[in-house]
This record gives sequence, structure tokens and C-alpha cells, in this order.
Amino acid sequence: MLAGLLSLAAAPTPSPVAGDCVGGSPEQPFRCIYRAAFPSVGLVAQCRSDRDCRVGYYYGDPDRPTWLEPPADHPVLPKPDVIWHAATFAEVRFACGPGCRVSYFFEARRRRISPPRPQVLDVDLHRLLLAQAEGRSLAVRQIFSGREVARIDRDWAPGPLESALTTLHFDPDGRLTIIWLKGPERTPVTERISIPSMPR
Repeated sequence: MLAGLLSLAAAPTPSPVAGDCVGGSPEQPFRCIYRAAFPSVGLVAQCRSDRDCRVGYYYGDPDRPTWLEPPADHPVLPKPDVIWHAATFAEVRFACGPGCRVSYFFEARRRRISPPRPQVLDVDLHRLLLAQAEGRSLAVRQIFSGREVARIDRDWAPGPLESALTTLHFDPDGRLTIIWLKGPERTPVTERISIPSMPR
């Protein structure tokens, strides 16, 4: 009962947006524009295929974007999922293999773009924090600096960390709610954890 109430209190994660797309034939690679709710600002993807894209952000002219630098181990980017967590704050998420994803964060008002962040599970927009899976640990980091503010280790159920997490979200009061499966028995455990804003 309590877990259900806590889940209702958290804001749902927005879904990826479709973007304004043209092209998609062998003669014309497709291009998608993902506009912020801010004049003449947004993101753009130019793709030769679903697995070979350039993705960037623009101010003013979408034909003159600043391209994202792909992660070192993935020299080309696939077509992105763009999630507007707020009117001017986007997550640009890419699949990088089975069970693998990487996200960039774009803050339009302050003209900031984060380095790539792997395995992001949720974001706290108010404090600009993210929760991510790092091996068998759950780490909370500042989105743009990458500095760690908390690390959570538990007797997670065997397998990838994400398979042991049934619920994870930041709450409006700044705490992190997780429902996780404990040990080989996969016993459900509910926790609300206070998360600092700055490294200790």
C-alpha cells in the first residue's frame, strides 16, 4: 500500500517525442528537429540510417548545429530518443547494445550540454542530479559535473542491477524511492533514501 502511494507521488517520466522529420529515402537522409519550448532552440538529428546519425543542438539556425561528440567506444550514434523532461531541458538517449544506453542532457536556457552519461535511471530536475547503474552499485551524480553525491550498495538479487530494481524515482522532497529485490530469494524491499545535493 505504502509503495503504491509513493509511486503515485512521483512525477511520471515523459515519453520520447517524435520530432519534426523529413527525408528517409536512399537519396535523402532523414533529418529530425526536436524543438524546445523556447524560441529558435532545440536539437537536430541527421541520419544516413537508424544506426548512423549526427546529433546536435542549435540556437537560431537548425542548419548550423553544434554536433555532439560520440562516446569513444561508439564512433557513430544511432537515431536518438529525445525526452523533454521540462520545456527547456532534454535528455538525448541512445541505445548502445543489449541492455546498454547512454544519455546526454541539454539545458537550453543556460546553453549547457552534459558529457555522455551511461545507464541513467531517473533525473532530479530541481537539483540537476541523475541516478545511474554502475556495475552492481547505484550511483547518484550531478548531471553536468559528474561528481558523485551518493553511492548505494545493497544485497541486490543476482544479475544486472537494473533487473533487481522494480521501482526507482526521485521524489519532490529530494529523496530517492527504490523498490528492489533482495538476494537469491528476490524478496521485495522498499526504501526512501535522503540524497544530498553536493558531494560530501
